[in-house]
Amino acid sequence: MATQTPEKKTGYLTEVRKEMRKVSWPPRQQVISNTVLTLVSSLALALFTFGFDQVISRVLKVIYALGG
Repeated sequence: MATQTPEKKTGYLTEVRKEMRKVSWPPRQQVISNTVLTLVSSLALALFTFGFDQVISRVLKVIYALGG
């Protein structure tokens, strides 16, 4: 296992900081609206999946009740 010297770690972190300054960050409002959209979409998908699972469960209970 290779060990890194503190100089290499410091150099790496310095390079990371330089590259992060070059990144074009979206405006705060865009980040907030995209986050809200993601949360709402995830909740909608979860509710759809839950509902579909409930329907399938009830259908299977009816089928099992008829069969046995």
